[in-house]
Amino acid sequence: MIGIARDIENVLTRYPTLKRMPGKYIVLEGVFTAHSEDGTIAIDDYDVRITIMSDYPYSFPKVEETGNKILPKNATRHINSDGTLCLGNPVDEARVCRNGITLAWFLENVLNPHLCREYVRDKKGSYITGERSHGMEGIWESYFDVFDTKDKEHILREIGMILSSPDIGRNDPCYCHSGRKYKICHGKIEPKVLDIGRNKLEAIYHQLKRSA
Repeated sequence: MIGIARDIENVLTRYPTLKRMPGKYIVLEGVFTAHSEDGTIAIDDYDVRITIMSDYPYSFPKVEETGNKILPKNATRHINSDGTLCLGNPVDEARVCRNGITLAWFLENVLNPHLCREYVRDKKGSYITGERSHGMEGIWESYFDVFDTKDKEHILREIGMILSSPDIGRNDPCYCHSGRKYKICHGKIEPKVLDIGRNKLEAIYHQLKRSA
């Protein structure tokens, strides 16, 4: 993984309309041009403020759209209460960032598609691609996919059991007492649940319990 200083330098070279602002924290401000996937078609310009957080590159930077093109500034337009863009729920973000990201990758694969969707929303009046819900419901939806059920109580039981599960071998009986070997029972789903890290899973688990 490249260092943060080189990471920022690469981005400022690639996106000359962004400038690093003076101060204690790493903040980039300027114009980001939303563009087609291959970069050949400019779609629209957005004034942005990008703040690198202390846990970067294992989390997304915070992005504010400062030109008031995306309105209203609320959950219906995927904007958080602090004014930053909601670029994904914590589960999906943790999964993507588990091995670290680069700022250039983030701009191309997270921010650019997000702004393109918002542009279409303004022109068409609705989003044309599937969107997770805002807030806790979006987190639930990510686990609906993993467990292939919308039964929240079942999902909570499964996550709780995985978090408290003992270390066992692949050929040992599964800890859920299904009678099957671990490798063909929870050994299949456990990696999909723990891929965000046990600490983050525990934090999200408690959030889900409070919202159920």
